[in-house]
Amino acid sequence: MILWSGLPKEAMEDPFKPPDEPCRVRCLHCGREYSSSQIAWRTVGGQGFWCCPMEGCDGAGFNFDIFPIDSDFWDDEEEEDQDDQDDQDDTAEEEDL
Repeated sequence: MILWSGLPKEAMEDPFKPPDEPCRVRCLHCGREYSSSQIAWRTVGGQGFWCCPMEGCDGAGFNFDIFPIDSDFWDDEEEEDQDDQDDQDDTAEEEDL
């Protein structure tokens, strides 16, 4: 569970804040999975934002770069990966001819 106490008002009002009820999420940038309660509030140059907690990752925002595992977003991405694989298979078959 996220400890909301001590966070600035802007963190609480941010549209990309993590959900009140933690869920399993995956970051679009680094591909890592973790609990949404680990999404971190960071301030850089006076600007605050919710971000992936993994070091070196620049994924930011729940439902922006960080999506629940059971989200339709990941279903769409898996379909695109399958389509890309099918296209590669078709190209390989054409080259064999």
